[in-house]
Parts: sequence; C-alpha cells; structure tokens
Amino acid sequence: MLTYDPKKVIIIFGNKQLTGMAEDDMVTVKPLGDGATQYVGADGEVARSMDPNQTYEVTVNLASTSKSNDYLSKIYNLDRVTGKGCLPLMVKDLSGTLLLSAAEAYIQNLPETGRNRQISSQSWVFNTGKVDNVVIGGNN
Repeated sequence: MLTYDPKKVIIIFGNKQLTGMAEDDMVTVKPLGDGATQYVGADGEVARSMDPNQTYEVTVNLASTSKSNDYLSKIYNLDRVTGKGCLPLMVKDLSGTLLLSAAEAYIQNLPETGRNRQISSQSWVFNTGKVDNVVIGGNN
C-alpha cells in the first residue's frame, strides 16, 4: 500500500531545515521555463524547441507561529544589505521520490502578513538558479 506522510517532506534552505509548516499547501514547486514548445510550419512539418530556462519558483507556506519565519526574515534582510542571500534549497519527500535540489536560491520578497483570531500562514517564495534532474515523483 502506498503511503504519504507530510511529516517526511523536508525543506532545507541554507543549513537549516524549515519547520512549523502551515496546515495545508506546505510547498509548491513550479518550473519557470516552458520545457518544450511545439512549432508547426505551414506545410505541417512539426518541430520543437527546448527552453533553456531550468529555474523554479518554490513556495513554502509556514504557520505564522513558525520560528522559521525569523530565520527567513534574517536571510532576506541580509541579502538586501550584502547580496549574500543565495543559498542551497532542497525539497525532499522521504516517504517518496519528490526531489528538488538547487545549488542556489534566494527569497523573492517578504511574504504578505497579517494577524487574525486564529493562526494564519506566511507564504515564502524562493527563486532558484538552474536546477537539473528534478523528480516529481510518487510515494513508496
């Protein structure tokens, strides 16, 4: 029987594992390139071009109570001042085969934030450098 365990999805930015995930939609991995684009000539000949863009947008949703918000805020602010906020980013499902490993990623901007009667979420958006061999896989 296949099993998915959200506690086994790990996200590491720099040297720290992010913790305190939001209730739903923990992480989203989105390719920014077009992959392959088809071309059909007037005579019906078909060709394709491969988009060289192998970058990704990764959105991580943390609970507003997560200590990882403090860590990411610190890295974002450091990056704004020094330009030294490009760090490795890894998303891995230990109960499956999902894997994205980027040698370089940065925080796009601070998340929109608010406070409510209940705990809310903070959406942190990362952009990666070139990423090879992403696996969008299933579970064991």
